[in-house]
Amino acid sequence: MSIDPAATGVRSTDEIMIRSTDETVYNKNARLRVRPFWPWHAVMAYTPDKPALHWLNSHSWLVLELCEQATCADIAKAIAELLPDKAEQASEMTRSCLSDLEQKGLIDVTTRSVKSEPKKSVPERE
Repeated sequence: MSIDPAATGVRSTDEIMIRSTDETVYNKNARLRVRPFWPWHAVMAYTPDKPALHWLNSHSWLVLELCEQATCADIAKAIAELLPDKAEQASEMTRSCLSDLEQKGLIDVTTRSVKSEPKKSVPERE
């Protein structure tokens, strides 16, 4: 059986075209000021761009600290590894927390383009 490369979008029978997709990444706001408050296992965050103080619990603080060019999946995976008893809820808790942190101006949300590597096609059979 022979495959027509033009019909499949394949440049040659040996290489599949590189595809790119965008993914959302999270970063801590560069102007954010954070002060831990150890007796409560919490942190106080100050946003100078929109002057306000925000109290973060230990989970929100952890998510904030993991926001270094990280995707939601990266952060949820790290939380699941650190807190195995919360592994099942990690993804939903992370999404909710990221939404809250973004709304408060504590994190910046950007997208980056990700290119997948070319893959070898399956050899043709006759």
